[in-house]
Order: sequence, then structure tokens, then C-alpha cells
Amino acid sequence: MKVSILEAKFRRSKLELNYTSLWKSLEVSKQNIILRKINLLTDEIPIISLYLNDLDWWLITNQNIYNSFLSIINLKEVLKIEIPSNIKFLDENYIYIYYSEKMLPLKLEQRSWVIITEIIKNLTHLNIIINKNTSILE
Repeated sequence: MKVSILEAKFRRSKLELNYTSLWKSLEVSKQNIILRKINLLTDEIPIISLYLNDLDWWLITNQNIYNSFLSIINLKEVLKIEIPSNIKFLDENYIYIYYSEKMLPLKLEQRSWVIITEIIKNLTHLNIIINKNTSILE
């Protein structure tokens, strides 16, 4: 899916978020902090990021997910994404990304989980399966 379509989905969500934004909307100083820590590929396009501070951030591109712990998840390696069943009621939200026999808890801003999982779903082409305890994208 084209990056511009994913960006439009994010804008249409009209969520009032403090820390999660389109990469294009993120302050240049914050972009530079992230870019000093990672090496984007030539054809890699940043899409959306969460920036809490210099030590707590993540970035989703059209090819990878990067975080402040310097984990890099290639979107082609994502096996499934778990969403806790009580995600709507928690102040601090996480989705759990499983890849290459590892798991990354991706911190989300409250209320952003719907659009973030939608963007990841479109990038990975995974289907949503609803479980009693969790919703799972696989």
C-alpha cells in the first residue's frame, strides 16, 4: 500500500494525540534525534512515530519498525500482533509484535491503537483474528 494512503488514514482518524504523529508532522529536531540512531535504507520511507522523549520513541517505515532500544523489526518478518483485550481501558497501551522467534512490546499512546494496528496490518498484509482474551493479527 502506498505511504500516502496510510498517511491519509492516520489524518482521517482525527485522533487528538500528544506524542504520536505522522513523520512529516514531527518536529525536525525530534526527527534528527531518531535519524542519528538509525540508518534508513535508500528506499525506506518513514510514516508514523511516537516520540515521548530522546530515550523513548519508535518509528514505523514502509519496511521496518525501529525503537529507542535499537530493535529493528523487518515488517516481512512479523508473524503476528497481539492486542490485549483490555486495551481500551488502560492508560498505558502496548501491542505485542512477534517476529523471528522474538517479541517486542510496542508502547502506544492511549486511543492510538486502532490506527496503529490498521497501519501495521496494511504494511504486513496480516488478517485480524479475534480471540476471547486478545485480538490477534496474524
